Amino acid sequence: MFGSASSIVNRLRRWRLTTPRTLSRVLAATLFPPRCCLCGLAGDNLDLDLCRVCFEDLPWTSGTPATFVALRYEHPVDELIRRLKYNGALPHARVLGVLLAGSVRDRGGDLPRLLVPVPLHPARFRERGFNQAQALANHAGQMLEIPCAPFAVRRVRDTPSQTGLDVRERRRNVRGAFDVDPRELGKLLAARHVAVVDDVLTTGSTVTEIRTVLREAGIRRVDVWAVARAQTRPHAPDT
Repeated sequence: MFGSASSIVNRLRRWRLTTPRTLSRVLAATLFPPRCCLCGLAGDNLDLDLCRVCFEDLPWTSGTPATFVALRYEHPVDELIRRLKYNGALPHARVLGVLLAGSVRDRGGDLPRLLVPVPLHPARFRERGFNQAQALANHAGQMLEIPCAPFAVRRVRDTPSQTGLDVRERRRNVRGAFDVDPRELGKLLAARHVAVVDDVLTTGSTVTEIRTVLREAGIRRVDVWAVARAQTRPHAPDT
């Protein structure tokens, strides 16, 4: 009545290829074929502007279920993040967000129902024009079909840069710097399981403070996702 197992699978595959999202991806890849952002060769697949060789040479790492980090903050990942953060190279957000999503998916386990990017203070946002954590969360969320809540957590105090601070100073610097937007609380409580998304994890002071704020607001489970982990050193990245 329904046909063989292989024919059913083939039908499902054809059906997936007719969905608007997949068709748009195929059309975009046809008009603008993906190119490796590191070496310029052809991209490995529709979603990732990296070739297979550069992809496999990345400094991969792993993390615990509650704190997941995809890569080490080393060449070429550090350069991609710096270009995104300080030069506005927004295409790198797609590359890094897809890498983060793929690593999370390969790890397995329960996925959160909502992504919460580390927020920028409004003054810093006006200066930069975008929030790199939000851009990363948007792309990772699209890959994993998880909605993003970019305004659920607010940075209520414009803290100095964490660069050059030791662990104790970093923790003190971000204490009381965040709160939950009351208008977003219902969405967070309904999700029950969220992940805080950031670009680089160094001491974890920033995400730990946000995790504490979310738990105090009643969120049952708060994971942390970061693209890269940096070693603690005098000039380590902000987070």
